[in-house]
Amino acid sequence: MELPKSMASQYRWLLICLFLLGMTGCASSDSTPTGGTATLSWDASTGPDLEGYKIYQATASESYGAPIATVIMDFTSYTVTNLEAGTTYFFAVTAYNSDGAESSFSNEVSKTIR
Repeated sequence: MELPKSMASQYRWLLICLFLLGMTGCASSDSTPTGGTATLSWDASTGPDLEGYKIYQATASESYGAPIATVIMDFTSYTVTNLEAGTTYFFAVTAYNSDGAESSFSNEVSKTIR
């Protein structure tokens, strides 16, 4: 499904912000008995009819399957839990609207769980 031009430009802002936040340390991890965690955060998108965001995770760069979570538009962060120590995880976010149209993947951020 292709995004209308005005919608695509609005979602670019989300993509840029996720990359900058990831590079400045918004993705973090903590060791817990049940596994590591990574907290992702991003600036809210202002795209038309925004419904929410889909979070994707992979263990190889740009190898995403189905989203691991979907959050409504009021949320701009998500904590991924039960991540294995010694593994590098890659994350990306998309925005989607009320028609189900989904933006392209954000810039990717990665986190190695220690």
